Amino acid sequence: MSPRKKIVNSRHYITAEAAESAGKIALQLAEEIGLMISVAVVDNSGHLLHFTRHDTAQFLTIDIAINKAWTASSFSLSSQTWNDAVQQPSLTPLTQTPRFTPVAGGYPLFHHGELIGAIGISGGSTLQDHSVAESTAQRLGFHQSP
Repeated sequence: MSPRKKIVNSRHYITAEAAESAGKIALQLAEEIGLMISVAVVDNSGHLLHFTRHDTAQFLTIDIAINKAWTASSFSLSSQTWNDAVQQPSLTPLTQTPRFTPVAGGYPLFHHGELIGAIGISGGSTLQDHSVAESTAQRLGFHQSP
């Protein structure tokens, strides 16, 4: 009898409940520093799982938050990391990829070292967006893997 080959992979992803919690935490953190933001949470395949925003967040922040989360989920890297990377001529063509948003504010979410999704924040400066995303991940215990 030969050993059976594995034909199905098992992937874990953030739950809708945890994604909603992330949205609430991010809105609260942003309010504490006077920001009106949009928040998107995607699963580990980049599909939108939860979205929320402050009533007065600018309308363009909606798509930007979603695309920042998608960017962070796509390669398990923060969108801020991509901002630095695309300065290299060999990676610059990636900026032509639809939805790719190499601007700080997208942050991957990890659980036990496994990517489970990502959060995208838009509405403040790039540093503020990144800080809110990172702080939200830390509050939930979904910080970047080592």
